[in-house]
Order: sequence, then structure tokens, then C-alpha cells
Amino acid sequence: MRTNRWLLGLAMSVSVVALAACGSQGDEAKPKESSAAAEQSPGADSAHDQQGQQGKPNTKDIPEVVAEVNGKKIKKSEFVPLFETQYQQMQMQAQQSGQPVDEKGLKKQTAENLVSTEVLVQEADKRKIDVSDKDIDKGLQESAKSGQMSEKDFLKAMKDQGMDEKKVRSELANQLKIEGLVEDEYGEFKVSGEEIGQAYEQAKTQQEQMAQQGGQGQQEMPPIDEMRPQLKEQVKSQKSQEATQKFAKKLRKQADVTIHL
Repeated sequence: MRTNRWLLGLAMSVSVVALAACGSQGDEAKPKESSAAAEQSPGADSAHDQQGQQGKPNTKDIPEVVAEVNGKKIKKSEFVPLFETQYQQMQMQAQQSGQPVDEKGLKKQTAENLVSTEVLVQEADKRKIDVSDKDIDKGLQESAKSGQMSEKDFLKAMKDQGMDEKKVRSELANQLKIEGLVEDEYGEFKVSGEEIGQAYEQAKTQQEQMAQQGGQGQQEMPPIDEMRPQLKEQVKSQKSQEATQKFAKKLRKQADVTIHL
């Protein structure tokens, strides 16, 4: 079972946010106090500024029903945790680039991602693609590991992002259903030796660029034979992601979708 890209991204972003939060003592208490003050303040701009400094966007204008997919409502409570997590990632990148986060664009992108997930899950349910508790347990372990955290710490970090264990397991089940749906639609993805070679060369190029940007000496790349299993899974994952996006677009065209943002 391959852990879904969404889970990997969320696990890594949670890990980065958690590490950043540990940078100084008392940081956890300060955002809560500032957030409460922002909610009570009559100045919307001031509240927005305070939230931006804490790594959280202004979510007051988000409607209770963000979108509807074939009659199924996507609620604000589902939207906000994912939006805030992605915003924190984008804010970290913005600090390096000096460019502000496009909050409006990110809201739209987050809503579109949730709609894509919903159309895929609905199709998986139609095909009766089931996920067992054992599958979810394994996926949870892999997600925590990918974030370099224990399962307990991962769930705590997710709770801090607004997702309790029940919600995490529900989202994980959906992602595993989507993985099963893509396999059901397209079959197993084959990887050629040429594709592995291309992935290896790409990895070498990326390593060289990172070394140059960091002003450090380049580390020697392991031989391709040592990396072959990892590269094979990487190419498979890329093919699966592309197929998922393609299938989601197809289902989206057939679905009745309304976004209220």
C-alpha cells in the first residue's frame, strides 16, 4: 500500500509546523491569546494581521457550506483545517521568496481539492471499494513515519490543526478508497528501466542544485542499483497521481458541483 500524496504532504507540513512551534518557550499559549483577542476586536484588518503573524489566515468570511457535490455538502469544518495547514506551508515558502501568500487563490485551490476528493470518494463508494480498519491503522503508521513522528505525536499535531483522531481516520479511509479506485480504473502501473534512469538523473540534478544553493559541497549520489526500488515506487507514485488528477477531472465534468466561496 502506497501512502497517498495528500497524507504525505499533510504529515510533512504538520511536522514542519510542529518543529517551528518548538522554537521558543510559551509559543503555544501566545497564539491562543492573540486569536481570542482577534475574534473580540472590531477591527477586521487588525485581526487579519494578527492571524497572519501567527501563520493562520482569516477564515471568518468562509461560509458554513463551502461546496456541494451531487447534493453532498462540504462544510466549513472540513475546509478550515486543510486550508490553514496549506496556508502555513505557503507562508513558510513566502518568507523565503518574499512574495505574499495568495489567500484568495489558496481558498479556491483548497475548495477544488476537496471537490476532487469528494467526486472520487463517491465513485469509489459506487464501486463498493472498501477499506478495513487494518488498512487504516497501517496508513496511519506510515503517515506518522513520513512526518518523522510517533503515531501519538502525529495525532496530537493533527488535533492542533483541528483534526481529531476520528477525522484523521475518516480522511485516511477516503484517501485509501481513492487509491483503490485508481487501481480499479487503471490497473497496476508499470515502470520501465528507462523511466527509472530518468528519475535517477532528475534526482542527481536536484541534489546538485540544492548543493549549489546551500553553498555546500555536493554529496556523492548512491549507485542507481541501490536506489532502484525507491525510484520505482517514486515513478509509480507519479503515475498514480497523474491518473488520479485525470480521473477526478473526468468525474468532475459529470458531477453537479457548486462552490460557494
